[in-house]
Amino acid sequence: MSYALYQDPMQSQPMVIPENGIGNTWKPDSWTLKDPALLRHVLATMITLRNLFHFYLCWRQIRKCTIRTEPPPELERVMSMEQFKTAKNEEMHAVENMMVAYVFDAIFSCIELYLSVFPVLWRLVIKTYSIVDDLIWQSIAFVALFSTYMVIRTLPQIFYSRMFLTPFYDPHREKSLPLVGLLCSFTLLVVLLQVGLVPLTAIFLVIETTSTRFFLLWIWGVLILISSIAILSFCLFGLPCLGAKVKGPVDENLQNVLSDILQQFGFKPENIYILRTFQQMSPTAYAWGCCCYKRLFIMESLLLNHGKPVAQLQEEDVGKGLENNQLVAYIAHELSHWRSQHVLKAFVIIHITLLIYFLLYGTVYRQDVLYEAAGFQPKFYPPIVGYWLVYKYVMPVYLTITNWIIFYVLRYLEYDADLKVWKLNYGPAYVDALVKLFGDNPSFPYMDDWYLMWHRYRPTTLLRIRRLDKMVTRISIRRATRVTV
Repeated sequence: MSYALYQDPMQSQPMVIPENGIGNTWKPDSWTLKDPALLRHVLATMITLRNLFHFYLCWRQIRKCTIRTEPPPELERVMSMEQFKTAKNEEMHAVENMMVAYVFDAIFSCIELYLSVFPVLWRLVIKTYSIVDDLIWQSIAFVALFSTYMVIRTLPQIFYSRMFLTPFYDPHREKSLPLVGLLCSFTLLVVLLQVGLVPLTAIFLVIETTSTRFFLLWIWGVLILISSIAILSFCLFGLPCLGAKVKGPVDENLQNVLSDILQQFGFKPENIYILRTFQQMSPTAYAWGCCCYKRLFIMESLLLNHGKPVAQLQEEDVGKGLENNQLVAYIAHELSHWRSQHVLKAFVIIHITLLIYFLLYGTVYRQDVLYEAAGFQPKFYPPIVGYWLVYKYVMPVYLTITNWIIFYVLRYLEYDADLKVWKLNYGPAYVDALVKLFGDNPSFPYMDDWYLMWHRYRPTTLLRIRRLDKMVTRISIRRATRVTV
């Protein structure tokens, strides 16, 4: 029987709220994954091991920070000891904060499983809407309560970071929000989550009820469509939400310097646009387009002195950006990405792994034993909670593998473009450009190899310089060997 949202309680019977499923049961009845008690142990073990693995990666990076006491020789001319110590402090603070987050996440994840926290939230919703036999309304109410709980879930880590880590490392403490202000912002975050998640939940449930079998494939298709439209829009209009697009570099010397590299890649001078952003962003450039439609976008921050007279700049911005020969080498790097279709390759591999993710997700999502392992009564649970259960407890193993693959491919594409720049005889100028950009925005230069594999999709400046030197040396040796033979 279905009830309206507002109905006289005297005219209908409230819903019967059964007790939690397996409750606090520890001992499984059978040693198969169809037993919810055993599956609960497996899920708790998986999330714990995954978080311990990332905890170990963070520990390796902190150890790297502790061992290194001075800038590398390749960067010492643009990084003072004071800057190095500041960057080291900031890196250790960020990584240790991440370590704490993994610890608290593992603890709360196990508590949520063994103490049946999500069924408690669900029973609270049902008690509130006991006469409303409408799954969509109940699910929306559950998401509102669940999102509030997820914000509260992060508070212990925030308190620990503010009371222990921040006073110890003190990274620009005067620039950070005070604890009271941060807690007030969390209240605003709860409200914003309701505004965003409530209508999204209703849309998801309607789509799921009308196309149950191919629901996640629909989502995958929508993601492909949205990402394709985003890339196409950027090719056509740049980033209007971030700033204004100005056609062509004003400096005639820069136009003359860029003409040769543009001609090699089939770009025309009128295809160049300068992006003047509202806020200062990382200096970079983007090459997009196909066939006759090509665009080269250069961030204003990449130009020397932002392409402005010194009188119009703040003191800390004077001298930032690349000299013309360095800028040409950097543009050659971005054009090498474009010629090798690196964006398309990254797009394909990301969406292939995403498709496999959704196929696995959809298979596990409909297994009732998963909900029973979380403490729900069989056939009495909000389907919307399955999104979190699968994402949090089942898919981290797959994500750990695919993240390594995707990050490896993205870093390889960067190295490949670096090598192509050297083959175009822009190698020394490109290295100077990397060093100059690092000096403009210094960060901790060292990175542990294992930590890099799972936490950075772009190689560090130091790794790129050293790898380029190795590749150049290797190619030179091969050429010398061939000449000798």
